[in-house]
Amino acid sequence: MQVYQNQKEITTWLYFYLKGAGSEFLDYKLPFPNVLKHINSGYFIGWQINGYPGTQEAREYFNDIIARFLITFKDYYPEKLDFKPELNKYTHIDFKNSYELKQFQNLDSIETHKHIQKRAENINTIDQTFWAIKYYTEELIREMGFVPYEMLEEFAYRHFYHKEKSTLRAKCRSIWNWYDKRDWTIPQTRERKTQSEEELFMTRSERAKKNSAMIKDQKRKIILNTLTGMFANEYRRKNGAWNISKLSRDLKMSDNTIRKHLKEMQEEGLI
Repeated sequence: MQVYQNQKEITTWLYFYLKGAGSEFLDYKLPFPNVLKHINSGYFIGWQINGYPGTQEAREYFNDIIARFLITFKDYYPEKLDFKPELNKYTHIDFKNSYELKQFQNLDSIETHKHIQKRAENINTIDQTFWAIKYYTEELIREMGFVPYEMLEEFAYRHFYHKEKSTLRAKCRSIWNWYDKRDWTIPQTRERKTQSEEELFMTRSERAKKNSAMIKDQKRKIILNTLTGMFANEYRRKNGAWNISKLSRDLKMSDNTIRKHLKEMQEEGLI
């Protein structure tokens, strides 16, 4: 979470990347962004929110808005970003205003199917974070047929870092177990997974091996995209070496994982 001191007060960035045209936020009458930057595959968009969510109540409110943003724009594969925007000649900048979270109340929220969540979480209130993870899980089911558990944790830690990890793990485990017991179907559509019959009945050992390979490939893609993207220079030290600790912190991976993938990609000539 990037915190800034402007001329008036402390602000916190609400900053995302989406694969869209860049005007989708207008459909929900959201405040005009402080930064907006288009690239070939999508755009970066961010707002400065007044204050810093230092209390539990404030963190939950901030977290709720993040989850609702992910739910609202799920068709555009939104990613919450935990680094400061790059301000250059290609970035539309407007720092005349900063905003309150209440100005984002037009975002979608989960108001229905409360009984489904209550059954899964045994709670009495709508948890937007839970539903954001749930929708992400269903996207992976449609894409891959089943979901490696580690991918849910990685998604949750990356987007909801200000939540207790034990809380996020509990949500991820609840969702993963729920779909695993139902053979990775999506009850609303009764959509069957696309795996072959042989894969459908693979042993736990075979599934674990496949999960591990998929997780490794996913992490490799995240690292490679970071090191070849427009913000790559932020991860270079003055001597030109990669900043392992910053990569580890921003990508929510261990130092050893970063080093291992860096070595492989350097040997392959990818970086």
